[in-house]
Amino acid sequence: MFDARTFKDTFLPCHKQLYITAYRLLNNRAEAEDTVQDVYVKLWNIREKLTGIDNPQAYATTMIRNLCLDKLRSPAKRTAQTDATEALRSEWVDTAGQMDQKDELKMVIRLVERLPERQREIFRLRHFSEFTLKEIEQITGLNPVNIRVHLTRAKKNLRQQYEKMNRHGYQ
Repeated sequence: MFDARTFKDTFLPCHKQLYITAYRLLNNRAEAEDTVQDVYVKLWNIREKLTGIDNPQAYATTMIRNLCLDKLRSPAKRTAQTDATEALRSEWVDTAGQMDQKDELKMVIRLVERLPERQREIFRLRHFSEFTLKEIEQITGLNPVNIRVHLTRAKKNLRQQYEKMNRHGYQ
């Protein structure tokens, strides 16, 4: 069983790694700090079960990744992202060229939202958050080949849907 001292000795040295993982996923300093604290609380609450874990630091990193992904998938986060996106869009100057770009951006965002969940997640990590394949591998647990397959399928799917919408004039 983990006493307070053992717990601190085991998990406090990985604080920086946990924070960096959370920040890379959430792109928000306060949310990353809160998420790290949430993981520490969860770990403390299950400390009796931690003795059977071979690599507690890897376990904590997996917990932080999963909690961040849960937050990113939550309806509240999606609403906040939508609000932020709308705020940014409203700042655009309404020139003809920028209006076309705005329409194109809206259409692409709608198309990305229609992708299968795993493709959407990986596409966003790669192209919106600009993570490397190695970082995506660490976040998702998928190997690089699977990540590339998901990206290729997502791009193909987006290209087909984009062309279909343009042919039919849908927005």
